[in-house]
Amino acid sequence: MKAKYEISFDVSEEFASGRVSHAGNVLHVDLDSRELWIERPPEDRYRKLLGGRGFILHYLLEEMPPGADPLGPENVLIFAPGVLSGTILPGTGRHGVGAKSPLTGVLASGEAGGWWGHELKRAGLDAVVFRGRADTPVYLWVHDQQAELRDAGQLWGKSTGESQAVIREELGDDRVRVAGIGIGGENLVRYAAVMHDINRAAGRSGLGAVMGSKHLKAVAVRGTHRVGLADRSALKSTLGWITGRYEEEMKWAVDYGTPGALGYNHDAGTLANRNYRDGFLEGIDQLRHDHFFPELVVERDTCSGCPVRCKIVVENQEPRIQRRYGGPEYESLGALGALCAVSDPEAVAKANELCARYGLDTISTGATIAFSMDCAEHGLLAGSDYRPRFGSGEDLVEGVRLIAHREGFGDLMAEGTARLAEELGNGAEEYLAVVRNQELPLHDPRYKHVTGLGYALSPTGADHMHNLMDNFANMPESEICARLEEVGLETPLPLYGITDRKVQAYYYESAFKHVMDSALVCHFYPYRFQHLVDAFQAAEGWRGFSIEELVEIGTRIAAMGRMFLIREGSTHQEDRISTHPLKPLEEGPIAGKTIDPEEFAAGLQTYFELMGWDKSGVPQDPAIRSLGLEGYPFAA
Repeated sequence: MKAKYEISFDVSEEFASGRVSHAGNVLHVDLDSRELWIERPPEDRYRKLLGGRGFILHYLLEEMPPGADPLGPENVLIFAPGVLSGTILPGTGRHGVGAKSPLTGVLASGEAGGWWGHELKRAGLDAVVFRGRADTPVYLWVHDQQAELRDAGQLWGKSTGESQAVIREELGDDRVRVAGIGIGGENLVRYAAVMHDINRAAGRSGLGAVMGSKHLKAVAVRGTHRVGLADRSALKSTLGWITGRYEEEMKWAVDYGTPGALGYNHDAGTLANRNYRDGFLEGIDQLRHDHFFPELVVERDTCSGCPVRCKIVVENQEPRIQRRYGGPEYESLGALGALCAVSDPEAVAKANELCARYGLDTISTGATIAFSMDCAEHGLLAGSDYRPRFGSGEDLVEGVRLIAHREGFGDLMAEGTARLAEELGNGAEEYLAVVRNQELPLHDPRYKHVTGLGYALSPTGADHMHNLMDNFANMPESEICARLEEVGLETPLPLYGITDRKVQAYYYESAFKHVMDSALVCHFYPYRFQHLVDAFQAAEGWRGFSIEELVEIGTRIAAMGRMFLIREGSTHQEDRISTHPLKPLEEGPIAGKTIDPEEFAAGLQTYFELMGWDKSGVPQDPAIRSLGLEGYPFAA
């Protein structure tokens, strides 16, 4: 039954009694009519798709018309935890957010940590699906088996931190968790982020702009139901394994979090410097953890149910950096620092804080400023009021502000580097580092060749998360090698090159990562295939679950991503990396290295064959039927 403005609902008897981990409810919200209603998905959908990215792709393929404008009312926006979200398994304090991307025109699918996804499950929902556009700003308030749309006029124009504070005061509860946008999303910056707890982003591909286009300022959640398990004892061995080993196996995260990887990656050659032009960064020592931490880090933070505390919190008085916005991760330090040749830690931390405050993806923000620096250096911004210089912390911070406000040249930068290059012309595209219009993460494909292949294959544009990292697959004791050995592959793999064996490894590892992004589990945890098999049996009571079924689920979700990508007009011609980040460097640890074009083309064909797709990467009927996807609208 549909209800206007507010609705109450029941959870399943199994969830209420703590016998399963899913609530059995999906909330649908039509922002045009302001009607809310509950869908009760069939049980087999949970086993086939898990939640997260699986649910996101289901609703995009089912409910969004092909060719919909990403910033129009027909786009569908989905918030979805997974069947493991909020359980007692460490690393499950995550959820997914997805829509059609205003940056790439294909899939936007991001994950965020914190407590928001856990609270949504505890409030009695497995997902929220938004469609339409409200005529005035609104936010959704979900709490124990109730949901209501509320006016957000007083929030429009406010920062993420200010909005969260006002919502908590209005609702009278400081433990309310808020997913919201800042002025970046309101101004439809094509890479605006959805911020959770104001310092955890579903960052890539412009999900914040989708919220802004719908006049949806925030989704606030609070729940008190316990997320149950079908068989708690079945999880004991995995719990014992991870609690006894995480300090050793995840020492890097325990000690310094992701920022600790910056120096190592720079020295190995995978950190992109000066818009992919240099083999090293002058002043890198200032961004290394042994300098950055004593100077700026004041606290460590964590996510729901996680003992690792990998998040850093920074604070400084001059320039003022507010601790409530957390601190920069590796990707943020790389994009706002090395990519822009900025080695001043205060400037990088301030730029990161502004990205959280305004709601911007740090990777695309840093990459867009770095691209603008390159264009300015080559004389392509002569008539602009903003001509940023490599190495200038002042220009970096000002660039973030201009983008969020779409002020002056920032209005063009807010469109992303591919559209900016097209607007500038005069050869500006020579300095692009993109796949499907999305800026590359800070893992140089000249060093990680199969990671580069994964960039080209990703349905979200360049993405390092549902991917394989060549360097870790080259380490005999890594969790990646352990997983690959579970499925019968010989390890370690060669560091460089794209071989059939490495593509097969990518096939299994990317399937595993799609499962992690649907279930939802933090990638930093060194879980193996069997650990997740045991977790699904414990959480849902799925007897007969196996590694083979887990791989099939990951393959199914990858195929759905490809189906959506093709349905929205992307072709095999876009399975490529722009040329700039593939030009061999003249100096540094990877001087002379790059991806061999013939190996790259052959690697694509090997993956297509493994997936049952044709030579253009179009899923074929036998593969579609074997994965149970024939019911989804799909036209090649």
